[in-house]
Amino acid sequence: MKKIFLVMYLFACSIVLFAQQGSSDTELVRAVLTNYIEGKINSDTARLSSAFHQKADYWYRDLKTGKMVIWPIADYVKGFTPGKKLNFTGKIISINIAGVAAQAKVDIIYPNSIYANYMNLLKIDGKWAITNKVLGEHEVRKKVLFITTSHEKLGNSGEKTGFHFGEVAQAYKPFYEAGYDIDFASPKGGKTYHYGADMNNETQVWFMQNIEATDKLFNAMKLSDINPKKYDAVYFAGGHGVMWDLANDPVSEMITRTIYENNGVVGAVCHGPAALTNVKLSNGQFLVQGKVLTSFTNNEEKSIKLHKVVPFLLQDELQKKGGIFKPLANWQANVQVDQRLVTGQNPASTGKLAEEMIRLLVDKTSGK
Repeated sequence: MKKIFLVMYLFACSIVLFAQQGSSDTELVRAVLTNYIEGKINSDTARLSSAFHQKADYWYRDLKTGKMVIWPIADYVKGFTPGKKLNFTGKIISINIAGVAAQAKVDIIYPNSIYANYMNLLKIDGKWAITNKVLGEHEVRKKVLFITTSHEKLGNSGEKTGFHFGEVAQAYKPFYEAGYDIDFASPKGGKTYHYGADMNNETQVWFMQNIEATDKLFNAMKLSDINPKKYDAVYFAGGHGVMWDLANDPVSEMITRTIYENNGVVGAVCHGPAALTNVKLSNGQFLVQGKVLTSFTNNEEKSIKLHKVVPFLLQDELQKKGGIFKPLANWQANVQVDQRLVTGQNPASTGKLAEEMIRLLVDKTSGK
């Protein structure tokens, strides 16, 4: 047991150390990639050129011949008509830095296709620059929004809280492997304290080693920057922090309502359903009203002696709002599905919950 706690402690320390040592370089690389995206969108050739080293090149596969083409960046930039705004958006997907070298992925998103730009960067004379980019294309994938708490204070206990790491990782992997594009958002954006990491869990270790996943999680978008119409589903990970901020967040409620009323799927596990307690549909009815659901139970809260710390008991609140609550024994996996609402009782329910959400999304696509 001591070894497990030591490993978890070292993992937490490594994240803090990375944040302290790598944040400045990460922001500098982000600035370079932003110059690339904005310069490309606006055909601002000066800004676009500033993102690249003067000897950089662009590699791609010619669709007609199937052969590799290497194009000097100077020639690539000449292909833009200065000032002509182009119809796409750009998004930084991941950044991985090792000393003075970095790799990054940027998606250039058109209405019907996405171009994946894989970048190599070097820090030369104190300045980061793209030295090489490789292009790939894939179809637009369905999008799922993961929402986590930004709240880190566990009431008046003097302890910290946040989101439950396992409830993020063990939901992320099934969606990732099913081909969904996953974004992270929270009320404040950026990093939030987390707990519940299990270094003996293969899925969680996989998530920790997935650079794209961890980069998205620890650089979460702000809820206020989210366009809910882009998403086919929303998932609320648990963690006691949800009870304080997301239980009364009008932006979160708007996002949930919009996705649900656009025929999307809503999922939440453990304390995640706290984010659903005040969601009202356009007809004025609570989302949970009349629906079979579950969450972290009163008995589970009492078993960890936090029933007098949390601002309310989640089971009671869901029942007050008209939910038909279905609990199982403490810590037993329990997932309830009612229409397009999927809820789970506790961390053990996370993987099954993700599978049920995916099933509903597949059924919707196939017309079932």
